[in-house]
Amino acid sequence: MIRAHLLQPSDVAYVWESVAPLISRVTRHTEGELEPDDFIEPLTHGEMQLWVVEDGGVSLHKDLASANIIASLITQIVSYPQKKVLRLISLAGDNFEDFKDFISMVEAFAVRCECSALEMWGRKGWKKLLPDWKDSYIVYTKDIKERMQ
Repeated sequence: MIRAHLLQPSDVAYVWESVAPLISRVTRHTEGELEPDDFIEPLTHGEMQLWVVEDGGVSLHKDLASANIIASLITQIVSYPQKKVLRLISLAGDNFEDFKDFISMVEAFAVRCECSALEMWGRKGWKKLLPDWKDSYIVYTKDIKERMQ
């Protein structure tokens, strides 16, 4: 049985060993903004939210450390001057088609937090898994570290 959970900040440490490898899969596709351990402080202080999907076995609420976590999501509420959104920062796992209800849970959380939209920066491949999302813009990057010398 597949179950999704929004964890309390105090529970992050109990699952971090299972979640960090999932997050590292995402960071390979970024521009080096964040590494997995960069999320620990904002997650444990409630500035970001950690969601996990577990597959069968032990109930997550009974024994966090032994849960079979198959996906994770980090979100953050972002207040722009004109609106508040829930940003999906790091979504990693396998077989997302198997737990589409997970995104519905995230949407319900966003509504409860008075967010008017969801946003996610991701690779083009996400479009086929999120057909009802609009791809509003593309972020172009150019590395200029060598010019910093």
